Amino acid sequence: MLAAWAAWTARAARGSHARGIVVLGIALVLACCGGSRVDSGRDALLAVKGGEFHRGAWPGDAGGPPVAAIELARTTLIAGIEGEPFKGALSPGATAVAIALGGDRGYFIVPAGVPDIQNQGYPSFDAPLSLARATAPGDYPLLVRAIDSAGRFGPASVTSITVTTAAVPEGTLVVSLAWDTEADLDLHVVDPAGSEVFNRHINSWEPPPPGEPVDPNAWKTGGILDFDSNASCVIDGRRQENVVWKAPPPSGHYVARVDAFSMCSELAAHWSVDVRLGGSIVAHAQGSSFDSDTRFGHDRGAGVLAVEFDVP
Repeated sequence: MLAAWAAWTARAARGSHARGIVVLGIALVLACCGGSRVDSGRDALLAVKGGEFHRGAWPGDAGGPPVAAIELARTTLIAGIEGEPFKGALSPGATAVAIALGGDRGYFIVPAGVPDIQNQGYPSFDAPLSLARATAPGDYPLLVRAIDSAGRFGPASVTSITVTTAAVPEGTLVVSLAWDTEADLDLHVVDPAGSEVFNRHINSWEPPPPGEPVDPNAWKTGGILDFDSNASCVIDGRRQENVVWKAPPPSGHYVARVDAFSMCSELAAHWSVDVRLGGSIVAHAQGSSFDSDTRFGHDRGAGVLAVEFDVP
């Protein structure tokens, strides 16, 4: 292969664009045959925006500077969350910060930022956190260590976080949509009376005509959408929506559809729809959405058919 490439570049060198072609050829050979590959850490539970992933255990305390302060708005995070704000300050002499989730496959290093005025002008860091959807529920130590210009790690600052999942809510009838990428998908459910529940009409209950008395609790009898996940590509990490009837639902025929509002730069989203009646799954469907599915309307009647089912 290398001999053939050398012969090709030698011939190309006699052309008018020889220098550029030869340089490109050398770069390609180095990339294919001798270059190192950057570890993205895609299999790690924790991801840190702006950080470089280092696989394996991090070095021990070598007398580096300590962490001065950390700022994490909440310590209970949903598995799959993206971009949870995480900031802090490092002691003088620090040039970077290392961040890891206890028991994970490695750690991330983020360069220190501008001085933090609220913390005596110490070096700062701004490193939003994301958790893989596969992160098991439970308590984890979030470990943070400052690093100086000589590469010496300081002592760890430990904060306990609790990871939860977006659980399926309880109800007599629950229709659930879940998907696997950070796209904006929407669940549509049509009840036997033709009322369609989706993000622009979140309750199947319809008020009585003007002039008729209104029961203030009647709205609770409808099927209610619990959350519009990743709405307009504001990523929340849930990737799950549920339409829930707490009270006994109307008998008859139901239709559930999945609308791809936006792919949010994702290539595809693979989804599943489950229907639970009295706590048992009575219907299930799977499918995929692509950019071509976003080019239609997103109001009533939108989306592709996922499943039809009947309630006795």
